[in-house]
Amino acid sequence: MLILVRYCDNDYDIVEDYCLEYLIVTGKIVEFSRSDEWVKVGSKQTREMPGETLSIECAPYRGQNRRKKTAAVFPAPTPLLPI
Repeated sequence: MLILVRYCDNDYDIVEDYCLEYLIVTGKIVEFSRSDEWVKVGSKQTREMPGETLSIECAPYRGQNRRKKTAAVFPAPTPLLPI
């Protein structure tokens, strides 16, 4: 089943129903559409998270940056010595 969602940046998208829980838990969406109403994440109970309040703020990632530095991809060439 397809579900209409609204992301934190006010973009709208249609996603598969199995993606909805992931989007709610990760805080990527602000609300989603049921057949009769829009549901704000964190303000009403959903079947996936009964009674649990989720944050609807989209915060930047605050964890450690584990990406490799790309400044020195290849070592500097060594000069050729005369034979």
